[in-house]
Amino acid sequence: MREVRIAKFKLLEIITQNRDEHRQIFLDAQKVYREKAIELLDSELKHAREGENFVLKRITSLVAPVDHTADYDRAIAMLKLSVDETITLSTADFANLVEDKWEWSRRWAMSNSAYTSSPKFRSLLEEDEY
Repeated sequence: MREVRIAKFKLLEIITQNRDEHRQIFLDAQKVYREKAIELLDSELKHAREGENFVLKRITSLVAPVDHTADYDRAIAMLKLSVDETITLSTADFANLVEDKWEWSRRWAMSNSAYTSSPKFRSLLEEDEY
């Protein structure tokens, strides 16, 4: 099967749910990332102030969580502006919008899984490339 037709309202519902989940995972990861960065900064500043060895590289080695909410927002806006009540999706569009598997999904899971856990990460990191 190369394409599928889906009711616009149903597709909007699915994408909105995927977007909200993505955004919440990012926000949770961002919170922990900031906490870890502050903890590392405080520790290294303490060492520096006390004349001990300090390593700024520890701070810059933190990988910031990645947010792709804009990708979802774009798809939602396009759907809302569409005059069609039935939307035809290619296999790639279906993977992105319905299955929530984008070309960036694995990288996103790796960057954010350092700061928060989600069953979604496990499935994305264990799967073969899509």
